[in-house]
Amino acid sequence: MNKELKLGIIGAGWPGQMHAEALRAIKEISLHACADLDDARRSAFKENYVSEKNYGDYHELLQDRDVDAAIICLPNYLHFPAALAALEAGKHVLCEKPPTLNAAEMKVLRDEATKRNLIYFFSRQSRFTPVMRKAKALVEEGRLGKVYHARATFVRSRGIPVGMGSWFTEKKRSGGGALIDIGVHALDSVWYLMGTPRPVSVSAQVFRNFAHLVNVSIFDVEDAAYAFIRFENGAIVQLETSWAGNLPDDIPPRKYFGRELINSTLYGTKASVRLAPLALFEDRDGALIDVPLEVNDSEPGGFELQLRNFVEAIRGESEPVNNADQAVALMEMIDGIYASSQLGREVSIV
Repeated sequence: MNKELKLGIIGAGWPGQMHAEALRAIKEISLHACADLDDARRSAFKENYVSEKNYGDYHELLQDRDVDAAIICLPNYLHFPAALAALEAGKHVLCEKPPTLNAAEMKVLRDEATKRNLIYFFSRQSRFTPVMRKAKALVEEGRLGKVYHARATFVRSRGIPVGMGSWFTEKKRSGGGALIDIGVHALDSVWYLMGTPRPVSVSAQVFRNFAHLVNVSIFDVEDAAYAFIRFENGAIVQLETSWAGNLPDDIPPRKYFGRELINSTLYGTKASVRLAPLALFEDRDGALIDVPLEVNDSEPGGFELQLRNFVEAIRGESEPVNNADQAVALMEMIDGIYASSQLGREVSIV
């Protein structure tokens, strides 16, 4: 497949704009079309990113024979129907996180993509950042030894999203709260660095304590989640995430969400690696040595490298880094966290 690939972006908000920016840097592909219900936003998107066509209804985009692949940047509850419609229309799919609202939906997409010999790719551009690529290289080189534990943290002091239509706080449209919104980033990062081992059980608790901080009509999702996940290889992950944790003053404030703690650490038998700031803590003849690590911030960003991998996967030149089987397992872990909290006990992931 040597022809230029033509892509369509469904959803002209911030995620769609980021993918459009990345697309500009890749010569082998072009932005052929966009779709968005909002006329003004759709027109501005077309003007800024020079797509050939724009549509109000994404189904019309999917019927465009020139579109080879669709990038889905819609609210969570639309990820599954839009991705399924795209696959049924013969389009490869790159879908924003979370892949779906639950694992059952994701299994349908995986099977549909397999049946049609199409690429399904879930968006996790953080896997492609300079920090993550450096940390992944260290793990693959064996510098950490056997990775047996990871701690994943994404906690905001005041960061409950409302968004257009307040869908973030309504479970039937979001699939969940802090866990599926921001916790998924921390969880996926450490799980990816660990080599995506198969999850086997989860013990977790979610909380809804801070609905009073926002003025919305429906708030039936969690604002915090804490989980302990076991994997088939014996490794474990501890996850903590919150939209509204009362963080202490050793956590510095950031621009939008008050104090914010975003960090993850992988622990191995030879060394540990922390992501922010990136550093290696290495055993050398019984002494623990702190090794600062530098990354090249001038390299292409995560959105661009992710899109390049998606295109290479479509062309059969490389395997998709973010594949459908991983998307299923990721949603199984999220499902397991909610189930464990509801049942008040550890649950198995079959």
